Amino acid sequence: MKLYKAKCSQCGRMMRRKTRSELLSALRKHLWKDHRNWMVARIKAGKRNAEQNNPSIQDVVQAIQKGSTRAAHAVAGQMTEGRYQQVKQVMDAVQPLLPLKAALAWEGVEAVHDIVKRKKGGNTRK
Repeated sequence: MKLYKAKCSQCGRMMRRKTRSELLSALRKHLWKDHRNWMVARIKAGKRNAEQNNPSIQDVVQAIQKGSTRAAHAVAGQMTEGRYQQVKQVMDAVQPLLPLKAALAWEGVEAVHDIVKRKKGGNTRK
């Protein structure tokens, strides 16, 4: 029977388990038990990085208000797929209320996003 192996990145401790899920569980348990401060620091760093590199809904709306499809797509292109879906839901709800220029800019962003996603092989259906 094959044993899965992993090495702790902090102390170099080797672990062996029969299944991958058992191995990951043991590694995670070890990290939280013996390297708690490092784990907390990693989580905080990830949250800080996510806030800095993931534009808010307001950033996209401001770019769309300018009427520039290119600027709005540049902001939307930096978003994670989940954040983009939130923006899409909000914009689809308020699209009838938008000025024509802003509505056309948003439709352009949607079209470009769908084309880029299709080229990458992503599923365009929700």
